[in-house]
Amino acid sequence: MEDVKSPNKIKREVQIYFQTADRLIKWSDIKHLDLDDDDIIHSTWEDDEDGGSFFGQITRMVEETDEQFQKRQSDLERQAKWAKEQRLKSYLRLKEEFEGL
Repeated sequence: MEDVKSPNKIKREVQIYFQTADRLIKWSDIKHLDLDDDDIIHSTWEDDEDGGSFFGQITRMVEETDEQFQKRQSDLERQAKWAKEQRLKSYLRLKEEFEGL
């Protein structure tokens, strides 16, 4: 599980293969891929309005890029600033409400 509040780079799940078909994934579908030991293979049946189909995907955990890291850090700073402003507003409302007691 990724720790999105980490001050360091984190690993993110990335889809490296996707298939929707009327059959399960076969080796011939994926033998061209350079798979790692820790890759996760999902293959399941999904019902839909047309009756359904098999859904398959392969995901891999990869370290986030410098750009993703910088964006995540900026988002965290913006969220922390917003939360602090909300707490201040709440404090001031409560202070005004209970000041005369």
